[in-house]
Amino acid sequence: MEEQNDTFAQVGIGAMIVFIGILIAVSTSMFVMINQLERIAQGAESTVSVATNEAHTQIIFVGGWVDDAYDDYLLMIEYQSLGKNVQTDEVGWVLWCEHNDQIFRRMGYFGDPVASAPGGVTLWEVGEDITLPTELISGKRYFVIADGGTGTGNGAGTSCGPQWIFDRGVTAYYSIYLPDGGHTTQELRVNVFEVGESVT
Repeated sequence: MEEQNDTFAQVGIGAMIVFIGILIAVSTSMFVMINQLERIAQGAESTVSVATNEAHTQIIFVGGWVDDAYDDYLLMIEYQSLGKNVQTDEVGWVLWCEHNDQIFRRMGYFGDPVASAPGGVTLWEVGEDITLPTELISGKRYFVIADGGTGTGNGAGTSCGPQWIFDRGVTAYYSIYLPDGGHTTQELRVNVFEVGESVT
């Protein structure tokens, strides 16, 4: 018997080794791609979840009244959120109005003291003692004192307060700004100027 070298067999073995190497490379690449796609999908889900929660965080105005015979409003709001509660001192407000092409504006944060408010407290939970909460909790309602002036007397510094807008027949606007973005604005009109009368 004579020994013969089969060159076709050597080519076949080489092709098989290359084929197995390609299979291993493709399998590894597929694992890496699937892993990356899973991470991207999880990141997108997280972003959508955060965006949804932020979009559903809002302040709703429930009602408003003339609080005193000078320059204060008493407003009732409800905080609604699918996300986290917010710190009271991070929620900003602006009270503004316009008369004779001049804009008058006051601003601050919830919890900033006001001398004419009960005990200086400008925000408290409905049905609870008049104490400033540290955070707004979703689903709860709060009373807010909005000061339209600086309390300097003789009508000075009362711009945008109930009597001031009633006497001039103008509309005031009260806006609340949440720390993660988003805001809401309520128009304030005084049709009858008496303490306790509704502000529409």
